[in-house]
Amino acid sequence: MNRVSFLIFGYGVPKNILEEPNYDRYLHTIFNTIYTETYASTQTSLIVFCGGKTDCMPPYTRTEAGEMIRLFKTYCARPAVRSVTKKWSLVPEATSLSTLENFVYGKEVLERRTVTGGNIVVFCEATRKKRVERTGKRVLGKKYTLRVIPVDFDSSPNRYLDPTFLENKEQKVWKEEMKALQSNDALRAHHRKQQEKLAYLRAQGSKRHAAAVKTWWENILKERSV
Repeated sequence: MNRVSFLIFGYGVPKNILEEPNYDRYLHTIFNTIYTETYASTQTSLIVFCGGKTDCMPPYTRTEAGEMIRLFKTYCARPAVRSVTKKWSLVPEATSLSTLENFVYGKEVLERRTVTGGNIVVFCEATRKKRVERTGKRVLGKKYTLRVIPVDFDSSPNRYLDPTFLENKEQKVWKEEMKALQSNDALRAHHRKQQEKLAYLRAQGSKRHAAAVKTWWENILKERSV
């Protein structure tokens, strides 16, 4: 069986990930998929959790990657699955603040682990599948074979926005991602923009988070041109 590596993209840092239903749906679905795909494998399966310090609660030190691994380990520890999960290597990528950076820094993790080609499975939120595929192929290059598995786990109000709005947002973000890949300076500017967004969301507070995300994208679509 050919070795498959996995990238899991994070979506924020909840107050307590062990009690967060959205993340539980997301990661449990991913767990079951990886379990099935690696059941017969005799090789170590590399699972990279992607996401940096997007915590909106002081002191803002938790990472998406670290929190996802914390929850994922509770699934892995169950006696019924240990014969398979003991062959998994759970690795954090805790720098990225965006989908583009998930790929850029996730690829660096793969390379450090001597995965310089082969099959890569990426898990992401369902409405972002098309963009994840396009961006992933651009960043990973021809040495990797990319397969994106969307997980429709989100039950927040932003999941149910007008599909046209979501499509326009995704197209806008993809264009920004392609600009960011033009140079190292452009990639650093992209990171600063993500930090600006994060500062805005933190200032709005957790109770207004969903509305703040929507407002942020409404303003981006109105005010910025590509």
